[in-house]
This record gives sequence, C-alpha cells and structure tokens, in this order.
Amino acid sequence: MSNSPEHLLDSAGTFSDYLAQRTEPPIATSVLQGDHQTDVVIIGGGFTGLSCALALAEHGVSNLVLEAREIGWGASGRAWGQVAAAAKFMPAQVEKDFPPEIAERINRAAALAPDLVFGLIKQHGMRCDAVHNGNIIAAHNSDKAQWIRSTAADLQSRGYPVRLLVAGEAAALTGSPRYRCALIDERGGALNPLGYARGLVRAARDAGSQVFTQSPLLSLQKVGADWQVTTPQGRVIARQVVMATGAFTGNLLQSQTQQEIFPVRAYQAISEPLPAEVLSTLLPGGQPFNDTRRMFSGVRVWPDGRLHVGLDGPLFRANASGWLQGATKRLQLMFPQLRDLRWAYHWAGWVDMTVDHYPRLHRLAPGVLAAYGFSGRGVAIGTIMGRDLAHLALGHSEDQLVHPVSAVQPQWYHAIHRPLVQTLVTGYRVEDRHYDNQYARSVPSLHS
Repeated sequence: MSNSPEHLLDSAGTFSDYLAQRTEPPIATSVLQGDHQTDVVIIGGGFTGLSCALALAEHGVSNLVLEAREIGWGASGRAWGQVAAAAKFMPAQVEKDFPPEIAERINRAAALAPDLVFGLIKQHGMRCDAVHNGNIIAAHNSDKAQWIRSTAADLQSRGYPVRLLVAGEAAALTGSPRYRCALIDERGGALNPLGYARGLVRAARDAGSQVFTQSPLLSLQKVGADWQVTTPQGRVIARQVVMATGAFTGNLLQSQTQQEIFPVRAYQAISEPLPAEVLSTLLPGGQPFNDTRRMFSGVRVWPDGRLHVGLDGPLFRANASGWLQGATKRLQLMFPQLRDLRWAYHWAGWVDMTVDHYPRLHRLAPGVLAAYGFSGRGVAIGTIMGRDLAHLALGHSEDQLVHPVSAVQPQWYHAIHRPLVQTLVTGYRVEDRHYDNQYARSVPSLHS
C-alpha cells in the first residue's frame, strides 16, 4: 500500500496560521514506535476519527489513533467552520432520496447535529470561538427566492426554529442590499475548525484514547482474527480498523474506494480587521452566511473583526492559490461598504466529494470500517459519522446508525472525472457571473 497520496499533498503549509493562533496549543504527541495492541485502531486524526475515538473511549473500548501528520492537518484544520442543522440537502430532498426510515434518521440527526457539536464543546471546554446563533441562507436571484420561501415554510412545518427574512429585514441581517429574501435557521452556528479538532483530541486522550502523530499507514494486513497496521516505526494489532481519512482514503487503500471519492480543492481567505463602522453593518448578528449561488459563497465575521470567506480557485491542483481578486470583486458587489478590503491569510485543502453529495459508510472487510464523502459538511457530519463508526465497532445493529452501511460503488467515469467536473463547474461559474452582472447593472451607484 502507498505511504501517502502524494498527488493530493501540498509542499508547504498545513492549517491556517490564523486558526492556530485562536485556539489552544496542540497536545503533545509522539510517533508510534514498537509494537502495540488495542481493540480498535483509527487511521486519521480529523473530526471523524477523533469523534470515533472519543465515543469508543467513553464506552471503555481501548483505541489508538494514527495521524500521518498533525492533528487537524487535513480538512478538519482548514474548513470554513460552519455547523449546519442539515445534511448537504434539505429534509424534503433527503426524503426523496432515501427510504422513509433512513431519511427520518438522517434528518433527525442533522437537526440535532449543532446541539451535539456545541454540547461537546461546552462539555470539554474547547477553545474554538464557538458561535451558536444560527446561520443565514439568502437568495441571489428571483428563482432562488421562491426556493427560500418554500424551504422556510417546509422547515417551519416540521417545527424547526426557522424564520423567513424579507425586504428590509433580509438586507439588515445580511448587511447587503442585494438580498431581499433569506432564511435564518437558529439551530446552526460556526466555530474554529482547528480548535474543535484540538479540543476533540484532548477529550479523547482524557477519556483513554492513545494518539500518535507523524505515523502514516504503510500497510494493512490480516493476521489471524486480527488486523496489523504498520507505520514507519511501529505496528499495531487490533480487532478492528477504522479508516477516517476523508479525501485520502482511496489512495491509502488502493482499492475501489479510490473510484468513489472525487477530491476537489477548496480555498479560504481571511481579511485584515475591518473598520468598526463597516462591522456594525455587515452580518451584525454574527451568523455565518451563504447565498444560493452555485460556487462558494460562505461569509462569516470573526470576533476580532476579520472577514472569512470561501473562494473559488483551481479545482485539482495542489499548491495552488484561490482567486483573491475575484473574491474581492464579488464581496464588494454584495457589500458596497467594503471599499478597502485587504487579505491577511489564505489557504486551501481537499474536500472529499461523492457523486450524489451524500456521505458513505462502509464495511470494507470483516473488521475494517470506513466513512468519507462529507462534501463540505464535515464539521457536523464528521462528528456524527465518527459516532456511527464507534457504534458499528461496538457491535450495534445498523438500524441504530444515522447513515446506511452500503457497498462501495465505483464510478465508471472516475478516470475522466476531472474534465467532466471542470466542464460542469465552468457552467456554474458562467451562471453565477450572469446573475452578478445582472445585479450590478441594476444598481446605479455601481456605474458612477
């Protein structure tokens, strides 16, 4: 087996320096050396693996986490940090895509996901800038305004604390005159993803988990009734193995999982602190914000007054940078008060997409479990999936899980997925630009 998926790695940098500055320091860990034995060995020190480790330790099951680099090195230390009370799709769509009993489990877990995440943060005293005051989704054109209205009505009919924002209220809570229709879901929020990962690993260690870093998987092989995991300087014998390696899973296993995951590059940027007069008008309630455009649209404000955005960039190239100039232009169109916007930090990472944007939970072999494919919703779904993996390892029945256990389904077009995705995304960019230009022409001040 391959030591690491080199084509997905960056030659420099890990998580954002800014995120690292705003949380507790990393816990002291060591490289795995010599021989070890445990009930469950977990490959990957992100949200999923650490959530699994914590849940197992709370049930008295010995477990050992192996991280190839540092805790939070992958997507868990680079994410935008939204905690949404939904799967990738809204409940009505989930009900169309799954049998009733599975859809009900997914929707129920998604609705409670923020309480799970913020409950863990409070229970373990995690220092991660947690803000639990809802999130906002706004319509960027008239067609999407109708979608916002119908979605808000559906969520309200289910008893969720969702409110429709129209006209002046939408503009006031977003800070943008562009948005005349939006919804606020009071269950959601945001956090520092690296801080959350570091909090999870501390909680798992305190509960009894062993954690080793700079210990990449070299090989995985059956030894009698157990599994042997080999790293450069050590070995672990375990009854069960959990693969919690996200976008890197397929390359590590060199199996059909490689043809089920579509790693895509995602980019983040954080500004210099904004002037007080701008901060008073831009997302004044502190909620993270997305609009309904096709490409990245996330905007949030940090406690020190910096703007944090998701931005577009090259989809598949390691070491590439996001398109900051395009992000500046988009933000100044949305928020005309951002006249002088300067960027202080930017970074990138890989998102483990699946073709239908739903996560996958697999038994790859007797005693080998894997979960991946969170498609940009890893904070909440990764935490939930880590608990699902722990429950499987504990022998719980599959109907007690949130997500269904499925067989790996390789996609026949995986070998040519890059040009296909590039073509699709090019269309999305053209569509977004069309609506941006349409809005710009409608605003007289933009022509002066």
